[in-house]
This record gives sequence, structure tokens and C-alpha cells, in this order.
Amino acid sequence: MLYLSSYIFALLLYWLSLFNLNDKYISVKRLSVALALICHALLIYYDVLLRSFNFDFSNALLVVSIITVFFYLIFNIKMHHKGLEKIIIIPTILILIFHSIFSHEHTIRNDDSIYYLLHIGIAIIGYGLLTYSAFFSIFIMFLEKNLHRKKLSSFFSSENSLLGMEKFLFFILGFGFILLTITIFTGVFFSNEIFRQPFIFNHKTFFGITSWLFYAYVLYQRFFNGLRGKKALHYSLTAFILLLLSYFGSKFVIEYLLS
Repeated sequence: MLYLSSYIFALLLYWLSLFNLNDKYISVKRLSVALALICHALLIYYDVLLRSFNFDFSNALLVVSIITVFFYLIFNIKMHHKGLEKIIIIPTILILIFHSIFSHEHTIRNDDSIYYLLHIGIAIIGYGLLTYSAFFSIFIMFLEKNLHRKKLSSFFSSENSLLGMEKFLFFILGFGFILLTITIFTGVFFSNEIFRQPFIFNHKTFFGITSWLFYAYVLYQRFFNGLRGKKALHYSLTAFILLLLSYFGSKFVIEYLLS
């Protein structure tokens, strides 16, 4: 019952937050997202933590999506980016629907290991930050497109300048990159302690390291050569796609195509 009610309320409240409300009622939209976040968290507690750390593909999406929405809520307390909620909330609603249909058991055997829990915790926060940065990149691209067309959009607008938003984007990317670096470093050099098995170089590792190199290149070009604009946004999105292929791509293939 808790599972079902949490799922339904999260879905309804996220959906409510998508309606275009006047600035006068922006607090109502934020409150609906905050309440949806609580229901989302209850869903994770029931379906992941109470089931011996059930971390299948859909649950992994569920956990990363709540971190992403949490960052959206925190970062937008003082800033109002109209339309960003649609870019973030609609995929979250789709993840909730996917989870209700396709979730299955994939219990983690070493969930009692403090090293593993630290590793997965850092990885999830890093994924959440980088996912938020990818959505924010898409949002900036929509704004730039409207600006170049000299067209005001009723769907996408912001009180902040594009330059200011780009600075904020790279601030988030920097922190996400640090967490991704820790995740990859510990996964490679402390594999026995974390996963209780030797390090294996596979497609997951390949895409993870390739993604890390892309993020490193983007940040280097930004801070040393002043990279900005469409090229910076496209590079960061490419890095994110590689990151998705690294973890979620491999989990999807293993759990749904090869099972």
C-alpha cells in the first residue's frame, strides 16, 4: 500500500508541477515538486532499501532521478528558469512509469560493505549532478536558439544571462567531474575491497573512462582556452551520453536483452 500510494502521489505531484503557473504561484509549483520528492523517496525506501538493496536498472534510474530533481529544487530556490522543470520532470515521470512496469529483482550481495556503500553513494551523487548539468545544457541550448531567432518563448525563459548560466553550468560540471573521478579511481584501484573481485576491463569501464576523458577535455578547454557556446554544450552532452552508456547502457543490455 505504501509503495502504491507513494508511486501515485509522486506521479500526480510531478504532473501538477508541469502546469504553467504565474510567477505569483511559483511557490505552489515548488511545493508540489518537494512533496513529489518525498513520495519518490518513500518509493525508493520501499523498493530499494527494504528489498536488500535491490538495484536493478529501473531502480538505478529511480535513484539517480530523485537526486537530479533534488538538485533542481535546491539550485532553483533563488533562480527561476522557466521551462527547465519540463526538461527534468517529464523524464522523471517516464522513469516512474517504466519502473512500475519493468522493475525486477537484482539484489546487491555486498551491501553490507562500507566501501561499497561509499562508492555507490559518491557515484549516485555524481550521476545526479552530471544528469542535472545535461538537462541544464539542453535548457541553455533552447534559450540560445530563441535568442538567435530574436523570438520570445512562452515555454523557456530565465532571469539570468546566458553567460551567467554557462558559468553555473561549468561550476556543476566541475563538482560532478570530481565525484566521477573518485568513482572511477576507487572502482579501478580498490575493486577487491569494493566489489570483492579483481578489476575487469570491459565495455562499462571503457565508456566510463572515455566519458571521463571527454569531461576532462571540456573542462580543460573551458578554463584554459575559454570554451563556451554551442561547442561547449555539445561536448558536455556527448560526455554525458558516454556516461549513460557506461552504467545504464550495460545494465539495460544485461538485464533486459540478455536475460
